[in-house]
Amino acid sequence: MPAWRHWYHAITSTYGSWLPGDPRGFRTRKHREHVQGDYKSPPPPGRFETRHADAHRKLKRPAVVLNALQRRIVLEEFRETLVAHDVRVIAIAVAATHLHVLAQLPARPSKPTFIERGLRRTSAIDDPVRHLMGIAKQWSAKRLVREGHVASGPVWGKRGKIVPIRDRRHQINVCNYVVQHANEYAEVWSFPEAR
Repeated sequence: MPAWRHWYHAITSTYGSWLPGDPRGFRTRKHREHVQGDYKSPPPPGRFETRHADAHRKLKRPAVVLNALQRRIVLEEFRETLVAHDVRVIAIAVAATHLHVLAQLPARPSKPTFIERGLRRTSAIDDPVRHLMGIAKQWSAKRLVREGHVASGPVWGKRGKIVPIRDRRHQINVCNYVVQHANEYAEVWSFPEAR
């Protein structure tokens, strides 16, 4: 489904905060395996306990939980990075273990995709939203490490969820949802007219 006027709701989690086998529910990449339940209706208790424990053992470092200062830095870096790439940002919420962004991409990506150039391979640039979120995740992680707020290593989980906005009503609902994360002690920023 194409996004309404290039608006998207992007969600990403910190490293190790939502693993395969999580009791809150989980999904496998590209839905390779059907997993009963999700965060609204979790799977039966203990069903994936072994899988979750195995995923924890495979972590290269402890799960990342952002404190208040780290959340402020991430919010600032995400906003600056996305705006520098001509993305119109309306709302950002950075919680201890996840982040939400409501943003509008430029109508035309700054670089032609591999597909547009007639190449058979694909990369993140063929999905501009994932590409720009990846850049913002990279720069926020580098800043946290550079300023000594986290040890060197992964800060963000892989991929994330990108939800195309359907219409104006959906956009308003998502904006309200993102801004309400302030009630959960998240660092929140929104464009003044969005409040």
